Amino acid sequence: MIQFEADFQSAPSAVSDARRAVRAFATRAGLDLWETSDVVLAAGEACNNAAEHSQSSDGQFTIRGFDDGMALAIEIIDYGSGFDLAGKGLVMEPEERGVRGLGIFLMRCLMDEVSYTTDRDGTTVRLVKFLPRRASVAS
Repeated sequence: MIQFEADFQSAPSAVSDARRAVRAFATRAGLDLWETSDVVLAAGEACNNAAEHSQSSDGQFTIRGFDDGMALAIEIIDYGSGFDLAGKGLVMEPEERGVRGLGIFLMRCLMDEVSYTTDRDGTTVRLVKFLPRRASVAS
């Protein structure tokens, strides 16, 4: 199993470094260009949210990556107070939404699974991309 973990400052300037770390992990795990681009974009959106909205007392967020050969998972963990997911990421008509707020929607479109865990320690966003071509080769 390939794994990685890295901490980043909860600042917009750190998000590009976080995306580069996710890209390097996805490339090392053997994802193709299209899969890697999807994972990097989805993870970047989660990192943007962590950096902007977490209001973390320690001023950082963590990224963990896992690849078990069948799926690649990225977890973005912030240590803030969390958020209410109700109504987030829904498809809306352009005139019903502002110029922002598409991050969760994009994550859900690009990844096979998107889940959130929020508790008193913060929020974890888990992004999963299944790798069926590997599953069929392993059989």
